[in-house]
Amino acid sequence: MLVCTAARAVRKYRRAPRLLLALACVLSSRAQTAEPQAPASADSPARLTLEELGARRAPDFSPLHAGKFVLVRGVVSAAVFHFPAYALLPIEDSAHGAIIEGTGDGRELEAYAPGDDIEVEGVVSSNAGTVILVPEHIRLIARRSPPQPHQVPPEELLGFRHLGRLIETEARVTEIGETTAGPYVLVATNRGEYRLFLPRARDAHPAALRDIRVGDTLRATGVALQYCPTPPYNRWFELLVRDQSQLARINTVRLVHPAAIGGGLAGAILLAFLLWSRDRRLRRQRERFRGTYELGERILGASSVEAILAEISAALPPLLGISRVGLYLFNRGARSLDAVAPAAAEAVSISLSSPTGGTHAGAAACFHYRTLLAIPDIDRSPFPIAPESGSKRPKSMLFVPMLFQGEIVGVLELDQDDRARDFTPDEQALAQHLGNQIGVAVKLLDQRTVQEHLFRTEKLAAVGRLISGVVNELQQPLASIVESANRALAKSMLTPAEPDLIAIAGGAQKAASIVSRLVSFATAEQAEARPVCVSALLRNLIEFREREWKSSGIRVRDLSSDDSLFVLGSHGQLEQVFLTLFVHAEQSLAKVPHTRPEDKTITVRSSPMGRRLLVEIAFSIPPDGQLPEETETVLSVTRSVIEGHGGEVRLNQKNPAEPRFEVELPLTARERALVAAPAREASRNSGAPPTMLLIEPEEAIQRQIRDQLAAYGCRVVPVTNADTALELAQRMRFEAAFCSVHAPGLNWVELSERLQSRVGCFVLLSDRFDAELAADFEGEGRFVLTKPIEDAGLQRVLAGVDNLVGARGQAV
Repeated sequence: MLVCTAARAVRKYRRAPRLLLALACVLSSRAQTAEPQAPASADSPARLTLEELGARRAPDFSPLHAGKFVLVRGVVSAAVFHFPAYALLPIEDSAHGAIIEGTGDGRELEAYAPGDDIEVEGVVSSNAGTVILVPEHIRLIARRSPPQPHQVPPEELLGFRHLGRLIETEARVTEIGETTAGPYVLVATNRGEYRLFLPRARDAHPAALRDIRVGDTLRATGVALQYCPTPPYNRWFELLVRDQSQLARINTVRLVHPAAIGGGLAGAILLAFLLWSRDRRLRRQRERFRGTYELGERILGASSVEAILAEISAALPPLLGISRVGLYLFNRGARSLDAVAPAAAEAVSISLSSPTGGTHAGAAACFHYRTLLAIPDIDRSPFPIAPESGSKRPKSMLFVPMLFQGEIVGVLELDQDDRARDFTPDEQALAQHLGNQIGVAVKLLDQRTVQEHLFRTEKLAAVGRLISGVVNELQQPLASIVESANRALAKSMLTPAEPDLIAIAGGAQKAASIVSRLVSFATAEQAEARPVCVSALLRNLIEFREREWKSSGIRVRDLSSDDSLFVLGSHGQLEQVFLTLFVHAEQSLAKVPHTRPEDKTITVRSSPMGRRLLVEIAFSIPPDGQLPEETETVLSVTRSVIEGHGGEVRLNQKNPAEPRFEVELPLTARERALVAAPAREASRNSGAPPTMLLIEPEEAIQRQIRDQLAAYGCRVVPVTNADTALELAQRMRFEAAFCSVHAPGLNWVELSERLQSRVGCFVLLSDRFDAELAADFEGEGRFVLTKPIEDAGLQRVLAGVDNLVGARGQAV
């Protein structure tokens, strides 16, 4: 629904620059959050307090009310601050502050002086992380005496509490510098550095700060602000100071102090103490590194992920001073994070598309952003952490992405239950190193499983060769016994020896039959790969099981393709795979209770997708039903055969009421040629093949769509984020851009606007069909397709591209 609302809002406010700016902020901050509410109409602004105006939204701390038309009231705390492209006017009430932003030279804001009580109607937006109000109307209520600055230590200014208020603070100077926007001073706090910034006014060229040195203690007066241009917007706070007159030195650093000689001895003692503390800290670090090295060796030698969890649960608490360890592994098929737990514990799975709150939301955010996430204090966390049943609520948490060759394998969770604490940069680097080692160990376990599977396959092949050799030796003697017994039986009819001869002939015939089956089994494994018509194979299997299904009350919906679709492989093995899946679906319907007999349905679909064939076997279960335990066993049995054919088999449970087995197999060269023939013909008629820009972060989906477009004779340039796509579009000409709704960087609404003049068509790729989204977004040169892309939808888009290219050629 978010993308639908965004598309409608872009059309509605296309001619309103300020509201479009606010909408862009909403989209950048809420692209993967809950569905926004519709903005209030201009005739009825929502009245908010300054505290409500400054509210933020997790996980990127964007404005909660971004895009809303609101009414606020406050007292002007300082005169207008001018910047090259805009101006800022601070207001405040008894406990909170806010910022009013004017465009250009900000003349509409210069009419208000400190102490003016004003009401402002406007749209909530953001500027470099700061929540701002873009005014539409300002009304003066009364004029009062200017407010006095609030005394606040610099440590408390590193947060959202005092933004927009007039502040007076004291701190020691650690650095002096200058930017293109004006000079600045960095001061020290016990939570990091804080910046005092003097903005460069219009047409002014102030000199560098005079008579201020590193080490001086300053008393500064200004307005608390934030300059954080990239999410998450919870960093880089500063105090906006009008000029150097508002920076008063309390004491000055002297090169030679009269008391320096008297304090020499104390300095020497202090130096000795510092050296001793440094040596102690280094010794503790060496012990930590030694323990980490030993833990890494044990992790790489672990026999299972449960053993890895046991090792880190025992070693990490004393190493990093934590209380509890959690481990989540990425399940690519289910698009979830599966928690690794002991055998007695209940398994937990976190959906990446719709994660729950609390700890699960933190793990999902760490996975999506692929970066370390530290929460020093749960009470001030953007994620409402609620304790699980029977567990203690943590005070601090650290989520670490586990990476292997640029691929994220899972998330490591570290909890501190006793007290809130900051994880130092060394501890975070150490945790990241361990997380990467765990990722390597998990991949090694996967490779070890594949090697064991190959070893078992080789053993089976050896057994097959042995059986083949044995049965070939037995076939001729058994055939001779059967023939001799039949001849003797024919000559000894109605004699006492007849029963014995009948028994000999029957036993020999049975042995010959067993040997024949062994021969067929052994030769099936060694049979040469041949083209197999999957369409005919599925129809034959459905006819074979149809009588059994009717007797069990199971309905069959055959939606498979009528075309003859061939794959290269073993007919017997593929037949056994699909028969196994059919039988399992049948048994699942029998084990799961249904309220109505007609609810028992098996649906079979097959369709070509570029160079691959997708076969879906879906079966209905009640919403509260569960799949049988044998499902994973069936998948593991069939997966080896399908992977041997270059394909993939998986269980799709996006719709809990209709789970489905999905089997992907590569089409033969003949089938790909038939699918791609229309595209090649169109390419020959138009000249050069069309070039498509593909924006998709998931590698598997990106490869699938690229193959489909290549099958239609298109050149494809794949990228993983919207920013890179925008840069490429400025240098190259693309006939169409295919963009996922989950592409990182610019949100898809803004990207479609920027690419409107640079690409012929813009195709939005959504996870599921949304009629409202299609109705709002689709238009001239704009399309909406659902993943996985069907050939009919892709042909519709390519036809639209051809029409636009033809129209452009006629115009030229």
